[in-house]
Parts: sequence; structure tokens; C-alpha cells
Amino acid sequence: MAEAWTCAFGAENALMGARLQGNAQLPELPLENLQNDQGAPSAAWRVSGKEAYLIAYLPRPILCRGFSYHRTNLTAGAQYSLVARNGSNPVFLSGMQAANTASGQFLVVFPSEMAITQIDIALTDQGNPDGFLSLPLAYLGPLWQPARNMSWQGSEGRQNTIDEATSLSGVEYPTLRYRQRVLSIDHQSLGADELPMIRAIGATAATGRNILFVPDLSAPDRNSAMVFGRLTPGDVTCPAGAADRRATTMTIRERL
Repeated sequence: MAEAWTCAFGAENALMGARLQGNAQLPELPLENLQNDQGAPSAAWRVSGKEAYLIAYLPRPILCRGFSYHRTNLTAGAQYSLVARNGSNPVFLSGMQAANTASGQFLVVFPSEMAITQIDIALTDQGNPDGFLSLPLAYLGPLWQPARNMSWQGSEGRQNTIDEATSLSGVEYPTLRYRQRVLSIDHQSLGADELPMIRAIGATAATGRNILFVPDLSAPDRNSAMVFGRLTPGDVTCPAGAADRRATTMTIRERL
């Protein structure tokens, strides 16, 4: 079993096939927007006020390890309460907890992988100045961890798109359009028995679905470090000859 401090991938989003129920929403920004892969506020689920609740009814019991929101306007003071059920039986109750939102996202990790048929999550963000809660992206599902951690030779960057105008006197007027986080993942110690999962993650990513990547599942800064977006896998190589070790690289870009 992988250690808690290894990286984690979430590629099977159970919310995509769930029946969703939530509180009042703006007609042009309905709850069903949680089931698209776009992270823009213009494609989000938006709720007036400072509280929101989501109930997701899954079509069958699905093994899940975590739930997350991404690209939201939640502040650092937001709180959540989450109940996961299998049938009528609660299998996980969080109570009211600080979300510790960072960069508009937070992740709730369950104590273990558990079969779930329904999840209820309530949000409150009394310090939010916007007058509404914008919730573009969410993930519910398993979090797969390789037996050995990735190499820390990967990199993190931001892709900035800036429109620039320069006056005749040389005065510059830059306009930032967007910033997108990009992680380069370098794993040099996969086992041969882990390759089917790597291939499955790549196959899901090829359909345009978002993948959740958490560099360190137990890190205190995991909410700011994780990325939910499109993943591009690289080749799988054999760096150790006949030894049971495989290596691969991946690039994941935050979904905007």
C-alpha cells in the first residue's frame, strides 16, 4: 500500500454520471454546469448568497477516496460539512470544518477508500464579498497512489497570456488575460504492475476529461499544490534495464 505522503491521481469523476441536487441557482449558471469540464466562472454553478449545498446521487456504489472543489471564489474563511452514504448508512461524517481554501480550491480526503452512493456537502463562506458562490469544477472519486513517490525533478510554472500595447514614447500597457498553472510530473520508479493504471489515466485524459493531481496527499499545502485539469502523458521508459522499474513524464495544466 502506498504511503500517505506519495502523490495521488484522481481520474474517475463519479459526479459526471450522478444525479445532482442543490439550492437556488442562477438560471444561466445551473447546477448541471458542475458536470462539464470547463473551469471558467461563465461556465460555473453559481448560487446567490453565502451558502450552498450539493447532493449527488450516484447510480451505483462507487469506491471513492476524496472530494474537491476547484476554480471557485471561496475565501480562506470558507467552511464545509460533508456526509458520505452507502444506501441509507453514513460512512463518513466530517462535521463543520475549515476548508482551508487556497487558490479557490480545497480537497477532503476520506480515511480510506469507501463505497458511496450519495454525498451531501454544505458550504458557508460568510466573509465572501461577492454576494454569490461560484463553483465551476468538482471531483468525487478514487485517489490512486503509486507505491513509490514521484521524483522531485519535475517543475511548476505558470503560463501567462498578456496583451501588450506600447505608446510612441515607449510607455507599456500590459493587460493580463489569464494565468494557468502547469506542472511537469517526473516519475522514475513505477512498477510494471502499475502501468495499467498509468495507461487508464492517460486514456481518460485523452477524452478531454479533467484529471486531479496532488503532489503530496498528506502535505499541509496540498490545497494550493494540487492541479485539476488536462493531462498529457509522455512515453514510458525502462531506466533500470531488466529491473522492475519504469519511468514516465506527464504534464498537467489547470483547467480554465
